[in-house]
Amino acid sequence: MIKTGRVTLGILIAAIAIASILIITSNKTTEEQYSHYTPITREFWLFNSAIPGFNEAQMGMPHDVFSMPTIWVFKGDTVVIHFFNTEVAGGDHHSFTIKSKPYSANVDLSPGQNRTITFDANTTGIFSYYCTFHQPTMRGQLIVGPPPY
Repeated sequence: MIKTGRVTLGILIAAIAIASILIITSNKTTEEQYSHYTPITREFWLFNSAIPGFNEAQMGMPHDVFSMPTIWVFKGDTVVIHFFNTEVAGGDHHSFTIKSKPYSANVDLSPGQNRTITFDANTTGIFSYYCTFHQPTMRGQLIVGPPPY
């Protein structure tokens, strides 16, 4: 009976050791997969736009929206946003404003102007961007996801 107990204990210790090795190996594989992602530069062209047929006076809010309400990137990517105010002379100002840490930008464009905004996407999450002049309709989201496998 003592021999059976020792054999059982030996098998149990061996099983625990094998399970531990499998768990450690599994975690390393996941970490290695994430480390294989090479960040890239992702470019976006963002314009002011309008909701067709929207009556500002009747609705009590602006008809302006961003042409791209969602910008999606991976953590580590470089984000390049080419922002254009497509209004003609005498039209409205538009801004690309993001004030969610760690991201911060406030680009104000006169009609006909454009500007490029560049930053590194170093924090995951969902961050709102908006036009300071046309709330609540002119807004969007920057989504920074974890690196892919």
